[in-house]
Amino acid sequence: MTSAAALSARFRALSQRERLLLLACAAVVLAFAVVRLAAYPAVESYRKAKAAIPQRQSTLLRNSLAAQGEEKIDEAFADVAERLEALEEGILPGDNPAAAGSALQGILKPWVQRADTRVTSVRALTPAQKGGYAEVAVQMDLQTTTEGLAALLAEVPRHQKILRVKKLSVSSGYFGAAASARKENLVVSIAIAGIANTAADQKGERAEE
Repeated sequence: MTSAAALSARFRALSQRERLLLLACAAVVLAFAVVRLAAYPAVESYRKAKAAIPQRQSTLLRNSLAAQGEEKIDEAFADVAERLEALEEGILPGDNPAAAGSALQGILKPWVQRADTRVTSVRALTPAQKGGYAEVAVQMDLQTTTEGLAALLAEVPRHQKILRVKKLSVSSGYFGAAASARKENLVVSIAIAGIANTAADQKGERAEE
């Protein structure tokens, strides 16, 4: 009797319940084999593919940026050039801080030529280094009215050059009846600064009375 015939005879000798139990066990073993041989490799392949997604996205992004890079870089350089050109227009003229300070005084002079304003002193302050530029400032001491001071301050932000009020002090020059009799009722000390396209020297202040 062959092995197959012996197994068949034993299977027929089993009861109905034992046959069902044996078939169930065989089905479980077969299902495990299918899962082990087919499902596990599929799951492992999915995990590897999922883990590689960020790297692939990064590669695609780099390739996309590289494809568009030349155009984007040209646009960025053009934008920077426009902004630098606009900034250069706001820089005071002059090959050195002293020349830039003189140019700044030339800008400020018409602002204080008013009937209600009298300038008592003008002096250039020591330039300060600001990166690759120098900040030059001119300090003026004057007597004026509230309207004169307001007009002077309004000129600073309106000018095409980059100017700012660096220091300002105001006090009343006259009181009582003298205040109503004279226009110069404010004593003002103001420092207005601009930017020069040159290195700052460290010379002291010079005064013009």
